[in-house]
Amino acid sequence: MNTSGNATVAVLGAGSFGTVFAKILAENGHSVRLWNWAGDPGVLAEIEKNHTNKKYLPGVKLPKKIIPEGDLRKAVAGAEAVFFAVPSNVVARVADDASPFLEKNTIIVDICKGLIPDSLELVSACMVKRVDFARAKSIVAIAGPAIAKQLATKKFTAMNIAGKSRANVERVRALVENEYVRLIYCPDIVGLEIGGVGKNVYAIVLGLADGVGLDLNAKAVLLTVAMKEISNLVKAMGGKKETAYDLAGFGDLIGTAFSPDSRNRRFGEYLGKGIGKEKALTKVGQVVEGVSATDCFIALAEKQRVQVPLARMTREAMAGNRGIKEIIMEFLRKL
Repeated sequence: MNTSGNATVAVLGAGSFGTVFAKILAENGHSVRLWNWAGDPGVLAEIEKNHTNKKYLPGVKLPKKIIPEGDLRKAVAGAEAVFFAVPSNVVARVADDASPFLEKNTIIVDICKGLIPDSLELVSACMVKRVDFARAKSIVAIAGPAIAKQLATKKFTAMNIAGKSRANVERVRALVENEYVRLIYCPDIVGLEIGGVGKNVYAIVLGLADGVGLDLNAKAVLLTVAMKEISNLVKAMGGKKETAYDLAGFGDLIGTAFSPDSRNRRFGEYLGKGIGKEKALTKVGQVVEGVSATDCFIALAEKQRVQVPLARMTREAMAGNRGIKEIIMEFLRKL
């Protein structure tokens, strides 16, 4: 792989995180083909014309080395690494469609942070089934506290990176790292991905707490319980419990739960202030991953026989059948 700053890579998904990853890679000197799934038209045309993505990354000028590409085959052909940043509900289809056109040594990089809704598989496990055995070993995953807007303005960010092939992990690090992005190796891809899912769920919880005006004492309790639930599920899934307290778990939860730029936290805060679910989603204006992730997280926990009462409380709060402060306080008093 060419790591001298002029590699050819592809990013699949032009949402906020996919776009900011394309920006990082392009500013590192690489030629970046950016593709977007058919359910979100218009973004690539704007990037091609204006070098901006106002819908997902407003106010940010994008490098000319980002090349919008509507044809998936052309996007991935010859790419040394392909970064998957599509919504979890379309990962399987995109992986199926892209797989025949990937080069033998192409590294697949999962930056999706989610569970497959139908199968409750981790994204990396879903991808393994859709590529040949040799390439399955090349899959690398990245997760951690990385608010897209802050990355876009070059604020220092550190994330975990995991994969079965340490050589491929190092190759991806060489593509991505620069003066403000650091990738720290984690040997536990399962724990890394579970942490990336759980943080979306529990960021909503902390938003709810802010919305109803809870003080730090109560929020600290909610955060502690959230970490216990994430770490217990990581262990049940065969990961290492301590991974939940690394950047991909605790770090990602802190970043997502307390940042005013976090969609999940803002959604929870709107709900806590009495705005209904649909209006809250409209007010956020982008996909709130935690809404679907909550159901998936609970279903996976049930499958693994792990108790996640705080995640269940979150689902009840989103249902809107009772007052949210009442729901939270009832939960806290039962601890």
